Amino acid sequence: MVKKRKGMVLGVFSAKGGVGKTTTVANLGAAIAQRLKDKVLLAETNMTASNLGLHLGVLDPPIVVQDVVYGRVKVSDAVIKTDYGMHVLPGSVAFTDEVGSIDLSSIVDELKKKYQVIILDTAPGFAPEVYAGMKVCDEILVCCQPQVPAIAGTLQTFRAADRLKLPVFGVVLTRITKKRYEISLSDIRRTLGWPTLVEIPEDDMVPESITRGMPVVLYAPNAPAAVEYRRLAQMLLSHMKTRKHAKPRGKGARRARKSHKAKRKRR
Repeated sequence: MVKKRKGMVLGVFSAKGGVGKTTTVANLGAAIAQRLKDKVLLAETNMTASNLGLHLGVLDPPIVVQDVVYGRVKVSDAVIKTDYGMHVLPGSVAFTDEVGSIDLSSIVDELKKKYQVIILDTAPGFAPEVYAGMKVCDEILVCCQPQVPAIAGTLQTFRAADRLKLPVFGVVLTRITKKRYEISLSDIRRTLGWPTLVEIPEDDMVPESITRGMPVVLYAPNAPAAVEYRRLAQMLLSHMKTRKHAKPRGKGARRARKSHKAKRKRR
């Protein structure tokens, strides 16, 4: 008997820092929450540089994800309801302890009982906490700037997903300036061999919205970046409609990417 899915867990990853990963989590979550109020949770899984709360105006939470991970409190005690129709499991910006090996599976299993969409903000690179986040995802979204180091990091992320047989929803190109040193979008698509979902321009409204502690999709809904983030949210909502029943794990990123390439050739 095929079981119906519980909440979908989407991890947002980038091997390179500074590409707009946390900004993507905050805005994707805020845009989806306009349709699925109180059914969306954003979870911090970056133990050592927890910035997600800052993007949402949660500056000094009394209980943080680190308390939950190390067994000091229940996850339900750490979740905060925001003014934006979504909930957040924030982290501590003052955490400096050594992380070591962590397991997020029981935490995420508990959250999936309540939330329809769970979006994980993850650490850059490939530290143990990054793999801990990957292991609890149903699919991942990869953020990539149109520059060589970010593209190389994206290929690394694909390889990590392959090893875990983890499906990749797609790539979000972020912070696009159209300067001559940026890699062309056609070259990026050819190099990655994976669909780019949206192209987020560098937009002054984004850092301004972060300063205000409000996602740009709400702070400046007509800003170019906000328009693209809403497009991304609609893509994810449409994708979720096709995921009514669980499919066997093992349909990994490599197989899906080959299928995508085959479709392009047939066109």
